[in-house]
Amino acid sequence: MRRFWMLLLTLGLLGSLAGCGAQTPPETPPVPETPEVPAPEAPAVPADPDEDCVVYDCGEIEIALPAEHLDQLIVDTDFPDAEDSWRPLMSVYERASVEAAEADWGDSMGFGFLFGFLAMDRAGYERLLCEDGSGIEVFAADGERYYAYTYPTDVQFYRSGGEISTESQDWRNWEALNDMGLTVRADVVERNGLTPHTGAEFLARPFTWEGSHVFLEYRPYYAVDGDQRIVYTLVLSQPAQQGEGGVWCVERWYDEYGNQYLWFPDSGMASEDYFARLQAECGAGEHPELRTPAGAAAAFAKEYFGHDTEEGSFAEADGLPEAYMERNSRLQETVLDLMAGREVDPMELLDRVGGASADNWGSLGRGMYGSDWFTPLMDAVEDAAVGTEQQRRDRAVLSFLLSAQGARTDFRTPLIAILRTQREADGGAFAAALAEFSPEERAYLKTVIGE
Repeated sequence: MRRFWMLLLTLGLLGSLAGCGAQTPPETPPVPETPEVPAPEAPAVPADPDEDCVVYDCGEIEIALPAEHLDQLIVDTDFPDAEDSWRPLMSVYERASVEAAEADWGDSMGFGFLFGFLAMDRAGYERLLCEDGSGIEVFAADGERYYAYTYPTDVQFYRSGGEISTESQDWRNWEALNDMGLTVRADVVERNGLTPHTGAEFLARPFTWEGSHVFLEYRPYYAVDGDQRIVYTLVLSQPAQQGEGGVWCVERWYDEYGNQYLWFPDSGMASEDYFARLQAECGAGEHPELRTPAGAAAAFAKEYFGHDTEEGSFAEADGLPEAYMERNSRLQETVLDLMAGREVDPMELLDRVGGASADNWGSLGRGMYGSDWFTPLMDAVEDAAVGTEQQRRDRAVLSFLLSAQGARTDFRTPLIAILRTQREADGGAFAAALAEFSPEERAYLKTVIGE
């Protein structure tokens, strides 16, 4: 997936340390500027002494840090390369981690990062919604700007030699500084009169735009090798004008596991403004392909995935293929558990493989390509093949063999051996399970198994 370049730039800035504009906030209110002591680039402004904190004027908002911790911190408020639509406001680091890393490596290596804040406009916020959001959480808004709290996705604590003792006073201090970040975030909302805001409500909405919607199944490998077993679902809408002549766009899509991905155009402007402009251009005769859902879907696949498509790549759908997505998700979860050596309930395993379709096996095989998933799966099915509720076990493995008929992976050889073992273990249960299938299915199974 393409990453939001601005997000990468920002996280890079937030992860860089004191070398670029970093400063240490004063422990006491700053003295007047003198020729001998140049003023810092982003001076800390003392708050009410009763608050026992130091307030930083970050342009967009004020951010207060507790005075009791200032000697342990490096605070960076200088981000000269940031753009107005996506502007870091502050990054806070633990001084001891930074200095230890610099002593050992000659560079801070990103160690010591505790938390930070940034501001973004509507365009930046929409682009963030398109990404996975690792290490960044929108928490407030003021009607024009959105404010996010940034944090490391792994532990950035460092001491000389790289050793970490969670029983040490250093570690307890580190935990206290991390807890301080959430307190500072709550204070930012109150201090600046912001409105609490998260993306959860938006993400929970069924659609981005009001009006008509079309669901299209997209087979991403169809134009490559004719494979129709992996299916994405695209949701299209008309954001600017409804009905004939209205521009269509993909507003979100779902992968074969049911994971949802929002999409907004990476245009540098709010999507509402972008689509208004695009609609005007379409009315002037430009972008004729965007006047139909299929044309908009093909344009999206090219821009977003880099895929060329054919007529058979898309098919209209009534909604999401939830059963297909659920089976894909469960099969992958089962295989990953087996590969990791985690215990999987035998009957649950058999129910999942017995309920899968040919498309599910094709999706699993392609999605897990290059990993050794087949052997642990088949070993687990063999171990679960005989036991209580034998007819249920037999039926599951028989269904597995039927669904894997056209699979490119050779399920047939190990499954035949497993089915013969089941038949020998309890012939009556096996015959009863076989009788549950249609005459055509029974004939196929008997031929394959050798009965």
